[in-house]
Amino acid sequence: TKMYLNIILEFKNAIKLIDQFDEFWDKHDVKQINLDSLKNITSLHDSQLIKTTPIDIYKTHNTIKGQLLMSYNIKAIFPYLHPDYPVIIEQVLQKGGNVELIINDEIFESLMDNIETEIKKKSIRNGCLKVHELKENLNLYLIISDKNTNLGLFKSDGSFDQNRLLTSENQQAIKWANNLFENVKANW
Repeated sequence: TKMYLNIILEFKNAIKLIDQFDEFWDKHDVKQINLDSLKNITSLHDSQLIKTTPIDIYKTHNTIKGQLLMSYNIKAIFPYLHPDYPVIIEQVLQKGGNVELIINDEIFESLMDNIETEIKKKSIRNGCLKVHELKENLNLYLIISDKNTNLGLFKSDGSFDQNRLLTSENQQAIKWANNLFENVKANW
């Protein structure tokens, strides 16, 4: 009976979370979030939905940028390369941080061309920069920094929704994001 109650409670909490962030999940592609991560979706319960506004159209990007600039450790799945990302990654590496990325082959060359050669070589040699290059595109945007995790989704029409971002400082959410990152790394 206790197990059934726990399962029912977990299911109820999952429904509540999906309902709470309906505009984030609705009409968005979640196919690349693995089943284990979907089962544990309640780990995102303390998240916040960051949305752009007509007054602040860069709100999601500026939120991410601020978090990354304060971090020493970054794991990310980038389906696109914002011009600020190579600069931010270079700054993190310069201050002795670690960066691990999952990106497609188109982004790989552009990223590597925009990081200073000596920093790039030293960081790769020391294991501070790890890049996992994929042949296919991922319809998933995920960043895990020292204190935050950020999740972005693609719309059902295949375009990235840059206007909505689910962010959290909760350790359960960061652990959830790390598990998703490792699953993507192992299976793509």
